[in-house]
Amino acid sequence: MTDAVCTEGASLAKDRMLTYQFLSSLLFTEPTVDVLAGLKSSPSLPGKLGEYLSELPGEGLEQARADVAADFAALFLGMSADPVAPYESVYTSEEHLLMQDARDEVLAAYRECGFQQADGVRLPEDHAATELEFMARLCEREMMGLQEGDAVAVGMSRASQTAFLKDHLMTWLPQFCDDVQARAKTGFYAGVAEMLCQVLDAEAEELGA
Repeated sequence: MTDAVCTEGASLAKDRMLTYQFLSSLLFTEPTVDVLAGLKSSPSLPGKLGEYLSELPGEGLEQARADVAADFAALFLGMSADPVAPYESVYTSEEHLLMQDARDEVLAAYRECGFQQADGVRLPEDHAATELEFMARLCEREMMGLQEGDAVAVGMSRASQTAFLKDHLMTWLPQFCDDVQARAKTGFYAGVAEMLCQVLDAEAEELGA
């Protein structure tokens, strides 16, 4: 690999890492006022999420935070008549239950790559936020391999990314995104779901999955 190829590839891997981390954080917990303010003041985000943020007031975001928190609880914490379970097992098992084969499979993939959830996290390992954080870590390894000129590490990371995207993310997250967009009460989570769907499409093309 030439220096130019490594530099360009590392930059792309870093962008992909940050995108996965961003989406993971938004599905892990509801945003604070500071997070909403930061997103509103950041460069324009595309689609529904950008539209939602552009319509927020310049200050006094507590009501928006409360609305988004209520939407998070209704969608992902079961506090509604029609929630959206953020777990692969619920989407891919015949019984639509937690802690099924998908959870065991992703846990095996994590262990193979030396990944584990952050201290204090007590979610089933096939939660959407955790699966996206795992992909972020794999992108980080690709970035580091490119920076160090380690073609073997880059190849292993890309192979792990491709397999996980194909065998896990693409098996359920597109339907999850459709369900969130259909049931979200705020433009915030409708926008997050739209962005995630677009990222998955781009990743499938990037990785050939």
